[in-house]
Amino acid sequence: MATKPKEMKLLILGMSRTGTMSIHAALSKLDMKAYHASEVFRNLQRGHFQYWVEALHAKYDGQGKAYSPNEFKMLFADYDAISDIPSILFVDELIATYPNAKVLLTTRDPDRWLTSMEQSFYVILGWRAFHLLAALDRQLMRPYRTILLQSLNCWTSNSWRSRSALEKGFLDHYAHVRAVVPADRLLEYQPSQGWAPLCKFLDVEIPKTKGEKEAFGEEHEPFPNVNDSASVVELHKMICWWRAGVVAAKGAGVGAVMVAIVAAWWAWRS
Repeated sequence: MATKPKEMKLLILGMSRTGTMSIHAALSKLDMKAYHASEVFRNLQRGHFQYWVEALHAKYDGQGKAYSPNEFKMLFADYDAISDIPSILFVDELIATYPNAKVLLTTRDPDRWLTSMEQSFYVILGWRAFHLLAALDRQLMRPYRTILLQSLNCWTSNSWRSRSALEKGFLDHYAHVRAVVPADRLLEYQPSQGWAPLCKFLDVEIPKTKGEKEAFGEEHEPFPNVNDSASVVELHKMICWWRAGVVAAKGAGVGAVMVAIVAAWWAWRS
């Protein structure tokens, strides 16, 4: 953790699959460091998966002590922006912890969002491999599955297989954020709008190109466009292979190793 916590500048409270990874990449070009779901993986050895599982169980299952503002500040000490799951499952807590932070609400057409969820979250959770590896890998796959399922259950009132419940959860989430964030601190935004509204909201300049692009007369950096549904699925296949290898390397026993290898193979075929 940083010795002196960064000032939290921006809470990105739009749902997953609304361009949060593109925003994460864009903010890095503005010299900001955002805590996206990808950061949970980067902080695996620092226990972030376990922190989040504890926080989720405390809030949604009544198990353990709810995380305090000080605990959130310690968790996010190295960051000046927050986005994506599991953070967005704590909208009220984050707003209370960072009352001066601006709020970016990434939006998307509900039908297109549902399609994106079906092509990413639901594909991954449909893999037998994913659940088998969660049974074997307590360090990453098990808590990660908990986070994915808890996210969907939160948005659907524990009916995560219901697409109609998911759509309602999407709409309710946005209505809640709009209700609790003052209008002068809130920007509703889609990455397709590019740099101008985002940089104006943050009171920073649009990043200029450097090096070769500058030589070819391009004045500004193109806005990032990353993490489409197909890329998410391919990334998770790689994660399954990786964690199967980890389980095997730990010498969990011949049976467990074989299950891990077969699980990863199933994931790749899916």
